[in-house]
Amino acid sequence: MRVVVDPVGGDLRTRSLALLKPGGRLIVAGNAGGDWTHQVDTNQLWLTGATVAGFNAGAYLPAHPQVVRPALEAALETVAAGLGEMVIDVLPFSAAVTAHERMERREVAGRIILAPGA
Repeated sequence: MRVVVDPVGGDLRTRSLALLKPGGRLIVAGNAGGDWTHQVDTNQLWLTGATVAGFNAGAYLPAHPQVVRPALEAALETVAAGLGEMVIDVLPFSAAVTAHERMERREVAGRIILAPGA
């Protein structure tokens, strides 16, 4: 896996990091799991060449208010043009390999979500 966007945190973040190919990137975009004590093993970053980056819209948008209106207008235009429909496949974690193979073969028509218990 080249990129993982993780809005959950905790042990899922560790498992996501382990799925990355050498040079992959983990985007930390939330902590929905509520585990505020979790830490990433930085030796894994060093050994695999992976990077971890954070993104927080709540911090970014107030610092860049000029991007809000154009982004909202573009989103509204997209929906008004009928381009806002999204196909979403929800798969269990056990299907992660299949999901990534589909992405690598460019067989995904929308989004794939890996969810526990799906």
